Amino acid sequence: MTKQGFSERMYLQFLRTKFKTLGMLSPNVAAKFAFDLFSTPYPKFKKRKAPAIFNQAKNLKVTVSDGIHINGFEWTASKPNGKTILIAHGYASYIYKFEQYIQPLLKEGFRVLGFDAPAHGLSEGKQINALIYKDAIEHIIKACAPIDHFIGHSLGGLTMSLIAEHIENPSTHKFVLIAPATKTTTTLNSFFQMMHLSSDIKAAFMEELKNRTEFPVTYFEADRAIEKFGGQVLWVHDEEDKVCPYKDLVNFKNNAPNNTKFMITNGLGHNKVYKTQEVIDKIVSFLAAPV
Repeated sequence: MTKQGFSERMYLQFLRTKFKTLGMLSPNVAAKFAFDLFSTPYPKFKKRKAPAIFNQAKNLKVTVSDGIHINGFEWTASKPNGKTILIAHGYASYIYKFEQYIQPLLKEGFRVLGFDAPAHGLSEGKQINALIYKDAIEHIIKACAPIDHFIGHSLGGLTMSLIAEHIENPSTHKFVLIAPATKTTTTLNSFFQMMHLSSDIKAAFMEELKNRTEFPVTYFEADRAIEKFGGQVLWVHDEEDKVCPYKDLVNFKNNAPNNTKFMITNGLGHNKVYKTQEVIDKIVSFLAAPV
């Protein structure tokens, strides 16, 4: 076992012990701590050299709620088609990971925008969840308007579905959801299991979530939100996704409205799926086709 792996196991054990102790004293206090922990991304971004395509971009900064500044990039096509695409990465990720999308989209004439989410990459902030991310994207839309089409992966995909639910003139917009967090209950259950939370803490957590967001956990479902969107949707998902399981999608896929198309892959998992050339080509083709 590596030193890092040992440290992570020790920290996990510390958290489990803390939850057990807090739970015996006050499940509500334990739930508040659990919610904050769940909304705090683990640090996976290390300062790295920007991919070459990012050196060709215009640097952007947008101020979101609480005065937090988020860092972004803008690319303009040499032969613009008048349309703009916004890319949203997933949890504990950053926009550099979508470097393979920039040139193909520029070739099709799109203006391309990509931002590090709050508490991610080069952006400020300490916490992230779907509502914090949604707020950030709404600020980006206002600051960088007009934005026509949207790409989101994982938490970014869930957040994009919430944006789509209430967007004006839906028929003029396209949304690409790549392995979105289809059912937040699945994500939470994995977190609860990892932390060994008691049933009392779980119940208090759900109440804490509702109090902080003013929504029940069932509100945070990509399939529920995107079903209300009237424009074109491309949903990309891998059958072996361990983070956002494909089984959560099956019922919606079998009964989805005609405006939602699916690209189902096998063997790519949660992260490789958006980096695969076949998937990139499909997404670019979908976005470039007439609305």
